[in-house]
Amino acid sequence: MRECDIKIITTHEYRINLMDIIDIKIKDQFDQIHDAKAQLKMNLVEHENEPLKLSQRIEHIIVDNEVILPTTELLFESEQNEKIYRVIEE
Repeated sequence: MRECDIKIITTHEYRINLMDIIDIKIKDQFDQIHDAKAQLKMNLVEHENEPLKLSQRIEHIIVDNEVILPTTELLFESEQNEKIYRVIEE
């Protein structure tokens, strides 16, 4: 019983470590470019003939310590500064 508990904790910690946070560039509605971080979605299935864009792989972005979720248009609307951000695809 105890070994099973240890495995569950280890697996959970392993999953947390696998979550990729990357540095990205974003542009606001005034065409100003900002540095941000992005949490990538896990377990995405990509098709060979249609790879996903970076913006489609993002779970959320982090700008000035604010976590911002994407809209259906893959834009990110800040509640702190009322800016709307778009990921610059590299």
